[in-house]
Amino acid sequence: MFRGVLATAAVAMVLTAVPAGADEPVAPVDLGTLPGGLTSYGDFVSNDGSVFGTAVDKANNQHGARWDTAGRITELPPQPGYTSVLPAAITDDGVALGDSMSASATAGRATLWGASGLPVDLPPVPGYPSSSVAAVNAHGVAVGYSYGASAPDTAVKWDTTRGTVTALGLGRGFATNDAGAVLGADEGESKYWDPAGNLVPLEGGGTPADLDNAGTVVGSSGSRAAKWDAAGHLTVLDTTWKFSTAEEIGADGTIYGTVDAGDGIRRLARWNPAGQLTVHPNADGVWTRFVTANDTGSALVAIGSGQFFVWGPGGGFTALGRLPDHHWCGAEDLNDRGAVTGACTVRGRDLHALRWDLPVIGNR
Repeated sequence: MFRGVLATAAVAMVLTAVPAGADEPVAPVDLGTLPGGLTSYGDFVSNDGSVFGTAVDKANNQHGARWDTAGRITELPPQPGYTSVLPAAITDDGVALGDSMSASATAGRATLWGASGLPVDLPPVPGYPSSSVAAVNAHGVAVGYSYGASAPDTAVKWDTTRGTVTALGLGRGFATNDAGAVLGADEGESKYWDPAGNLVPLEGGGTPADLDNAGTVVGSSGSRAAKWDAAGHLTVLDTTWKFSTAEEIGADGTIYGTVDAGDGIRRLARWNPAGQLTVHPNADGVWTRFVTANDTGSALVAIGSGQFFVWGPGGGFTALGRLPDHHWCGAEDLNDRGAVTGACTVRGRDLHALRWDLPVIGNR
């Protein structure tokens, strides 16, 4: 449904850089930390509201942490012989995936934590000592890479339900869709493997960033936001701005990214399924940043220093409130039901994981 979208689609503008009509800020829920620990951080939120992130224990070790929908925390330790956890993803049924890392942070093993909270190894392909996971689809197929051997890094798939690992080819996998297509890169060269594992050349070259379940890839080709269909055919999304890039695509076909007039200022942008571009202009001295998007037409964005908003499908903004006496807040992920996770400082210096439960955004 994306092929043939014209790159000269009309540009719609909202009126102000810091949203004048933003909804009242939504207060965060403090998720706390491990017993005796002071710091935690929320990285990913599933569609049921479970959060996966990190928490420092009383011995000052950074372990994984998973909070259920009621905010109860479960410690997710690294694999034996490793000291810390780097989160990568959480599934809708609460399975967490990330890397167990060595004390030097130079080697690790891809790891899965199910309902028990115990670490399960996602091994590298034979001949490699280390592995790293980046993403997982709705069917439990995860992607990442094997590394640490004398040979170059190898992109891999894990079928976590069957316990198998498959090498795709040189590179590092970083995204997958529910059909099993994979995006990756190898020393600056982009890779797109179809569900059968075949390499698909991307017409015109470029830098892919995300893909949807139909196999549509979005990213940039040269200095322009672009997309490719499942056969690798290129469509340039915009020629009206000097620079543009597409960063994510939602299940509804909305594409999110940024544009730049050549003045070095990035502006939030999105293309609807018909190809119409909407740009949020910047006020003087105010920077904006796209963080992530969900599959129901909304994006998590930063406008100004430490100000985070959900940009709804109708163009309205919902502000994320802050903890009292905070010094810094960050937001990292947005689920399809409007929940956001991240962290704020408490007591002047310690970080606590948070979840914002937004009301229905509707068409704002």
